[in-house]
Amino acid sequence: MKEPHFSFDGGFIMVPTDRFLEGVEWYQKHMGWELIDTAFSPVGMKAFFRLPAGGQVNLKSFELEHEHFTPEGYEEGHVRFCFRTANLEETIKYFRGEGIFCTEPVLMPDNHYAIDIIAFAGVRLTLVEDRDFEGRYPSARIIRYASKPLWLGVRDLEAATNWYGRFLGLKRSDISYADQGYALLGERDGSWDYIWLEQLQHAERNVRANPGARMYFVIRERAAFFDTHQWLLEQGIKATEPIGERWMGFHFHDPDGNRLNVWTYY
Repeated sequence: MKEPHFSFDGGFIMVPTDRFLEGVEWYQKHMGWELIDTAFSPVGMKAFFRLPAGGQVNLKSFELEHEHFTPEGYEEGHVRFCFRTANLEETIKYFRGEGIFCTEPVLMPDNHYAIDIIAFAGVRLTLVEDRDFEGRYPSARIIRYASKPLWLGVRDLEAATNWYGRFLGLKRSDISYADQGYALLGERDGSWDYIWLEQLQHAERNVRANPGARMYFVIRERAAFFDTHQWLLEQGIKATEPIGERWMGFHFHDPDGNRLNVWTYY
């Protein structure tokens, strides 16, 4: 087969099964999201929210019987799923006023500030400020996916960039951020650069991530989805068995232990 091509397509925020409805209410209250629907699927409970500025975010229950959804080995690691907020100062003020932990802002290489928050049941979400949206959605704290929704820590920036080029078909941005310790990856055709790779400062140990906020890549054709899974196995990459029916998913890890998720649906 041809080497696979992966594209961003949203993701899941995981919630403990026995607190799922509580989690739905938490995200409605604190994020200002509109609940579209809830469903019980062959792989557990789901809730679907409409993001104010476009797109959809999904809650998913942990499920012990499925390796893809188990809470066992929970570890945030160096994987960040990033969302957009309009005014970081106001967002921090709100969350801290509600007793929700926020880190101090950090300046990203593209001159946008970002923070982590600890959301429901200990899930880490990363919020990136975009002042272009200020005042447009006053009742919402998270208004859209970030312009660069995935942020991964790696031990060797050049090696990781090459790995993502080979196995995910992603291309390094024409703009270099190496002097700041980052690489920006995106679509082969240069239409969208959306993944930050960050050089870890102290060559940290390989942490095998199993985080609560999980960005997904999509492979829309069902046959290509299975072919890609088989191709990864043939390249020596351990990928979980696909699960689901109409919706199907699996995951694997990069050499730095960052979890990468793939789905297809029809």
